Amino acid sequence: MIALLTAFQHKLILPTFCLAVAIGFAGYFMPWSTPIVEGIGFGYFLAGPLIHYFIYEVRNENEYYFYFNKGITKIILYGSTLIINLILGSLILLLWLNYM
Repeated sequence: MIALLTAFQHKLILPTFCLAVAIGFAGYFMPWSTPIVEGIGFGYFLAGPLIHYFIYEVRNENEYYFYFNKGITKIILYGSTLIINLILGSLILLLWLNYM
């Protein structure tokens, strides 16, 4: 099951990181000016479910059947997305706080 969730998340990591970087840069140029890395950390957690929705619900909705046949529901897939994004976003923030 872990291998299936890893394969599922494989499509999400790079697009989520790109959108998180865009969120980080957008936060840097706002009037309140958050640090870029801090914005990337928060953006990674927020962008994950959004990217998940667009890739697997809008673009490739038939890929869910593969995971359904293996016994993995949408709730487990969304939950794994939230947990992985929380872990990676927290790691980015913790590395930033330790660097400062």
